[in-house]
Amino acid sequence: MSAVLTTSGAKASYFAQPYNLGAVGFYFEDLDDYREKASDLKDDCGLPVEEFEIQYIDGDHARLFNALSISQASLSDWFDLLDELDDDEDRYIIACHLAEMGFDISELSRRWDDYRLYRGTAADYAEEIVSECYEVPGNLASYIDYERLGRDMVLGGDITELEHDLIVIGG
Repeated sequence: MSAVLTTSGAKASYFAQPYNLGAVGFYFEDLDDYREKASDLKDDCGLPVEEFEIQYIDGDHARLFNALSISQASLSDWFDLLDELDDDEDRYIIACHLAEMGFDISELSRRWDDYRLYRGTAADYAEEIVSECYEVPGNLASYIDYERLGRDMVLGGDITELEHDLIVIGG
């Protein structure tokens, strides 16, 4: 479940599947492309097609797209969010975490600066915190169980392990 962005500035492709069975959907890459194609689409009776299911076909942001359940109504907000992410990998991972926790698309950009990522284990983070906050005498250092302290931080909700050696802190 890697959240890493693979290509900086890569475009994604989407598909607008009409709910009207008398029309054929279309691929698009951005909001202007979607609006242009949607406004021109007619069904087999010549009537305009108005409602679509939006599908993520290819690109680097599928996890976030799916977590936010992007629809036709939120498509404009989606493209605004992509502009705000600006290919920042940490911000993207945090946005995915927040979306999977149930935060709305409009809340993500207000909240992602309240979080930060730590690359390492919970035990590594616990050891770093202890060394920054306390001066532990050498003869006592070997008695501190950083594995247990890290586990307690996870269980207490102080940190969240997103995947192996990736922790989100904050909130």
